[in-house]
Amino acid sequence: MDGDNDLDVSVSGITGTFPNFVNATAIYLNDAGGGFANTGLIVSSQADPFGQGWADYDNDGDLDVYYGATHNNGGLNELWRNEGGVSFMQITTSGATSNIPQPFEGTVSWGDYDNDGFADLILATWNNLLDRLFHNNGDGTFTQVFGNTVAIQPGWTSGCYWADFDNDRDLDLYSAHYQLGPTDPAANKLYENNGDGSFTDLLAAGEVVTDAQNTRSANWVDVNNDGLLDLFVGNQFAEDKIYYNQGDGTFSAHQGLGDPTYTTWSSNWGDIDNDGDQDLFTMGFWGFESKCWRNDGEGVFTDITASFPNIYPLQTSGSSSNAVVLVDYDRDGWLDLHIAQPDAIDDHLYRNLGDGCKSWLEVECIGVQSNRAAIGATIRAKATVNGSPLWQMRQVSSQTAATGQNPLWQHFGFGNAKIIDSLVVEWPSGMTCVFEQVAVNQLVEIEETCSLQTILSTPLGNAGEDAQADWCEGDDPVDLFTLLGGNPDTGGQWVDASYQPVSMPVGGTGEWYYLIDGPCGDTSKVSLTAHPLPQLNILPGDTILSFGETLELLASGALSYSWSPDAQLSCANCPDPVFTAEESTILTVTGEDGFGCKNSASISIEVLLVDLSFELPNAFTPDGDGANDTFRPLFNGEVFQDFQLLIFDRWGEKVYQSKDPGTGWNGQLDGKPMPSDVFAFFMEYTLMDGTEGTEKGEITLLR
Repeated sequence: MDGDNDLDVSVSGITGTFPNFVNATAIYLNDAGGGFANTGLIVSSQADPFGQGWADYDNDGDLDVYYGATHNNGGLNELWRNEGGVSFMQITTSGATSNIPQPFEGTVSWGDYDNDGFADLILATWNNLLDRLFHNNGDGTFTQVFGNTVAIQPGWTSGCYWADFDNDRDLDLYSAHYQLGPTDPAANKLYENNGDGSFTDLLAAGEVVTDAQNTRSANWVDVNNDGLLDLFVGNQFAEDKIYYNQGDGTFSAHQGLGDPTYTTWSSNWGDIDNDGDQDLFTMGFWGFESKCWRNDGEGVFTDITASFPNIYPLQTSGSSSNAVVLVDYDRDGWLDLHIAQPDAIDDHLYRNLGDGCKSWLEVECIGVQSNRAAIGATIRAKATVNGSPLWQMRQVSSQTAATGQNPLWQHFGFGNAKIIDSLVVEWPSGMTCVFEQVAVNQLVEIEETCSLQTILSTPLGNAGEDAQADWCEGDDPVDLFTLLGGNPDTGGQWVDASYQPVSMPVGGTGEWYYLIDGPCGDTSKVSLTAHPLPQLNILPGDTILSFGETLELLASGALSYSWSPDAQLSCANCPDPVFTAEESTILTVTGEDGFGCKNSASISIEVLLVDLSFELPNAFTPDGDGANDTFRPLFNGEVFQDFQLLIFDRWGEKVYQSKDPGTGWNGQLDGKPMPSDVFAFFMEYTLMDGTEGTEKGEITLLR
């Protein structure tokens, strides 16, 4: 009720002795550590509070509460509006709380019977008074509806219970009736919603409306997982009964549940063992012990009360409990038990310690077009339980039992299911949301826009799936937890193939198992095979090349190759690239085999660089003395890739042309020496490094 995603407790009651009762109604906030604190959020002055009902009547996102008064002292009913979870304000002008004492109020039940998006209210009354139906006007006020079929018959109504029993997306109503003694009982009533705000009294629904057994409690619940809401009726002076919904507007009675002389004051249902069907608690009164009935899913109920010797109200005759609520207060996925006691006896809260390794889901629905609290929304979930597909359904209700209200969150148990195959929400507005492959063991919030948000997740402890992996010698340790998947961080033990404890393996060849410590007893197997690294070879080995020289390389020993650096190579991912010598380098090739194992090898290539400089003389003396006999560029080694030299006389006639930089002009033309003179030259070239250039000028021939 304070919006912190854990469940709080509201208790209505009194202290003291008649007629000097003192109101003891209080809200206890969950501290998320297993404790509850009375914070004084509501300070009620109501005389003799009894029934209470929670709903978000103003659609502002927090739950409000209506308190009904009992028959003693003529108490006034109270409506308290939640102010954001930090405080409550009593509302006295809503039209739903009279300033005149209205005694004999029973249950308080919220439900949007006309599907206008706002929760309406019906109050059950005793002492031959009319039940009172209030329509929510949507502006914070209510109008009492007179003449509606559900509120025209005076009687002793012990409870009104809204539910969509015919799956037509509007709320029907079951009215449970009580009288002063076994000789003067009253029959219960089932009203079908016509879809326009009016109701039809189903007189032909069967024993569910013809039995007159002084009913104290009733619960709508899908007992047999057939997708239809059945009805449990707890009686004061007769055996309790389950009425199975036949899907055609009629119900058939299941006989023999409980002692005919047993007095049931309140009852409630929930899957306490998370096996996929809902179990039953009945609260005895006037000296009768309470009982727990385990549902086997096949229509058989077993009294397992003796299994709870540590729960005082269940095993002690004369406990006189008058309310029971099933609630996962510690959010561990197991429904806990809150039992209310009358008079000066403390209430009891019992934590469910769980029953084996079973999965669960809890769903909180948020209406948008429908009422914000999603009252009337139906949730269906399918999962494979014990090898068979199983559909379950829950319906959001504001009054799940006489004198008690389970949370609006809906709880499902799924046995050994690992995943929820389908999750369907059917909203009163007509909207349907479908989700597939939903994880178990989480609390989710589903909005009518069909968005799903995980509020809390406690993944099921499991060792994951069997796995096989290859490991390369020298690699980093294998992350086997990631390899297995699952959720193994719940405390387990690695063992070898002989089930001898070992440290977590990191490599090598063999088989290992991971055993989960806990009720699941889950195991998984890892087969790990170690492989040697590929042995790489590069031919030729280390090499010395001259600048511009080429060399064909060849790598072997792997299936695929990658060379680095690859700037001087003809290909980077082939076994036999061609290397063109431009600068010295160390080439590394990485090879990978068929198991993904990698290794590397390297070679060194030294490239001998040449001096690419040259000089041009401005004169030459072709006298045959072997010194300066020709005109040509002066250089050492290989300098030119391409070359051409042209020489002209003073009249522009070409006297020499050559493409050989090493030959030069000997001062002759057509084999005859030319006289001393000044000549012009033009030279164009490409050096070995690719540099291009030209030179021109004058050269003097001396004789």
